[in-house]
Amino acid sequence: MCEDDAVIIAGSTEIPVRARLSKNYTEEFGEVWSGSLITDDGSDLYPLHDNDDLVLRMSDGQEGRFTADWVTTNGRNGLIDVEGMGRAPF
Repeated sequence: MCEDDAVIIAGSTEIPVRARLSKNYTEEFGEVWSGSLITDDGSDLYPLHDNDDLVLRMSDGQEGRFTADWVTTNGRNGLIDVEGMGRAPF
């Protein structure tokens, strides 16, 4: 489990968030990671919906690509659930 400050990078937009993430290992996919991202001020994350290239930069500079679950959490309350792509950035 990882809880840390991070930044969502979507094109030229950077949004500071608090990340609550975990990673697991599966036989089928290897290392997988997921969790939630929340803004400090509850700002709307829905404008990121149309961006296909979302990157999460952790406080130590490590980065990982992710997709957002816009069905479970729509981002309008400053919260989105995410699923990582590739190696976990923590």
